[in-house]
Amino acid sequence: METDVALSKRIAQHMAQSIRDTSVNNMPCQHAMLTGLFPDDVYEQMLQNIPAIEAFRPMSLELFHDENGVSTRDLIELPEVGVERIKKEQQSLWWAVGTAIMSAEVKSAVFEGLAEDLAPVLNVEKSKVNEQKVFVSTALRVETVSYNMPPHFDELPRIATMLIYLPEDESLDGLGTALYDYAPKWQRPFRAAHREICRAPFLPNSGIYFSGNERKIRPGWHGFERTSKTVVGDAPRISLLTTWYTGTSDMHADCPEMVAIA
Repeated sequence: METDVALSKRIAQHMAQSIRDTSVNNMPCQHAMLTGLFPDDVYEQMLQNIPAIEAFRPMSLELFHDENGVSTRDLIELPEVGVERIKKEQQSLWWAVGTAIMSAEVKSAVFEGLAEDLAPVLNVEKSKVNEQKVFVSTALRVETVSYNMPPHFDELPRIATMLIYLPEDESLDGLGTALYDYAPKWQRPFRAAHREICRAPFLPNSGIYFSGNERKIRPGWHGFERTSKTVVGDAPRISLLTTWYTGTSDMHADCPEMVAIA
């Protein structure tokens, strides 16, 4: 497989700076709405080189399927395992994208932004969050009209998530991931248990990162419920999903979305 180390470094530096330049919102959990994550010319290359659907594999047919048993959540694992399934002329680009997202520069920028929420999850002081041993998984994903993920929070080993959206234009805005608050029992006769607080705009070269774990303070409830979107139809949701985990990859190799990358 051909690799483009220079492109990967360029993307990583651009992404890390973009993340650090974006203010973090503390409610309902620590998160930031991101824009301009990739250099403009790189984003155009990515749009022009979305792999053929045949290169994607089902994430988990048991968990994500429609009424006919067809997968609704498919992925290409970056930067190497799944990239080998796409056209040879596209491989160096997606290798560079995946390697950049999984870089130490990007991880440090994200963990600095989420340090206050990650500290109790990792059981360390806020200043020590970025020093903890973690590993990362990144995949290019296609989610179809039947895909739905109700409000939930992530359990360990998952500790932080970043979603990057890859639409061609603004016509699919409304398909972003939402963050929710959670009502105490005494309020539930008067309102739903979960209430959407904000939704990431599904716009070109945009995204969100957040701390999606269970905590006593600011639990990270998030989800995707297409039925409440402004856009309804069969438009696929194409994105890059990155997850940071505690420990090492071999400790959690049986997770359905896990790609064993150190």
